[in-house]
Amino acid sequence: MRLKIFCFFILSIFACSKVNQWKQPTKICFSIDLLDATILDGKLTFDEGYLMVESFKFDGKRTEGADVYFTKHYTDEFTAPLGIERLDELSFDVPQGIYQSIDVELVSKSSHTPNLVINGTFKNKMGLLYPVRFELAKTEVLHITGEDLMGNDKEVDLAKITKTKATILLDPAQWFSSIQGASLEQAEKSPVGGQSTILITKTINQQLYEEVVAKLEREEQKAVFVKQS
Repeated sequence: MRLKIFCFFILSIFACSKVNQWKQPTKICFSIDLLDATILDGKLTFDEGYLMVESFKFDGKRTEGADVYFTKHYTDEFTAPLGIERLDELSFDVPQGIYQSIDVELVSKSSHTPNLVINGTFKNKMGLLYPVRFELAKTEVLHITGEDLMGNDKEVDLAKITKTKATILLDPAQWFSSIQGASLEQAEKSPVGGQSTILITKTINQQLYEEVVAKLEREEQKAVFVKQS
């Protein structure tokens, strides 16, 4: 009888330890960047921009332990420059474990000023370079799927002893993929910062704007997770 009680006691301790293990936190530091891609035979490139973030949603499914779900609402929208290594506003502690999938949503609310801006350069057939600026000023929800850089799949191992960097990759080359070079050649030019610029907004170069937005809203972005020491 005493042996049974002792065994039960040991098993209980082991079970509690196992449960507590999956509650231990690990840190994820998110950043947002642009995929390094060009289109139109290298004539259209993208290099910088920013996103205004109103809320961040995390939905993770684990192989062991409870699934992890939370939403972070920001009192004031914050500007997330694209390409910055770390954003404190997008750093979170989450329970460690092996995640079968991680899905993220970034919400950018509609406003009178642009909440998503992508800057690039277009080289026309005469060899002249024109700045390209895409401005989105509507509520946008970016759906993002996580994947592990090493495994190149959706299973992500978040260990307690290491910090993880997750880079959300936006793909404007894909958003612009249906636009022909001739359309950019003929696009209206507007002065921006003293330069003649191909400005694409809901009121300027409207047809181009609608094509880009349609592709943006159909595409799913990805976040690449990389362990750091």
